[in-house]
Amino acid sequence: MSVVTLFVESQNSSSERRFVKSITINDLKGRLEPIVGIPSADQQLSILQGTDSQPVCTVPNDAGDRMLGYFPVEDYMVLRVTSTNPSTTSALNFNDDSQVEKYVMDDDEYDRRTDTVRAFKRRHNMGRFADAKSAMSLDEEDEFKDLAATIAVGNRCEVAAVPGVADYARRGTVRFVGKTSFRSGYWVGIEYDEPVGKNDGSIDGVCYFKCLPNHGSFVRPDKVTVGEFPEEDLFGSDLEEM
Repeated sequence: MSVVTLFVESQNSSSERRFVKSITINDLKGRLEPIVGIPSADQQLSILQGTDSQPVCTVPNDAGDRMLGYFPVEDYMVLRVTSTNPSTTSALNFNDDSQVEKYVMDDDEYDRRTDTVRAFKRRHNMGRFADAKSAMSLDEEDEFKDLAATIAVGNRCEVAAVPGVADYARRGTVRFVGKTSFRSGYWVGIEYDEPVGKNDGSIDGVCYFKCLPNHGSFVRPDKVTVGEFPEEDLFGSDLEEM
């Protein structure tokens, strides 16, 4: 059984295929239909030496019962498939994106969304928002504002455990409440009773309050509970004597 390897080309596809030379043109067109997307009845077949060369021959439309080997085909020639139906030629052009119906979102609607790349860059002061904190939405600027209003400097407080940061609640004194330059929204600066913090009240060279190293930290208001929280010795021993 003689097999020939051909490069099949059409308006929308190009691939290497193998065919037996004994296959009839009708059967060949049937196999080509799912490959090139052109109905077999509308296919015009041409055989070329190469992509840019002139056709060696054009397969007549009435040669359906003839075998592929009847024509001068050799390995690695090009089998070009075109459509004889003008009404489907443009419809089959998958490379023309002007024929594809697109959804276009209004820029104002896109700007209001919070799950976009633009919103991410705005929240993190990236790109064109790096020096434009005023461009942040009011929701971001006033985040936790109501909770922050219930917390005052000097309050004793307890900060809830945060997985990955601290597996236990930490106690301390509120030293700062308000907005910062490192992130949008409202923050609470805490001076912890023990060295379980991350700073001394300063971040990126900006001093919000002063405390001992590793006693200071900034948390969101929703993590803070104010009340009568006496100082605890987290590192002390439960034994009174040894």
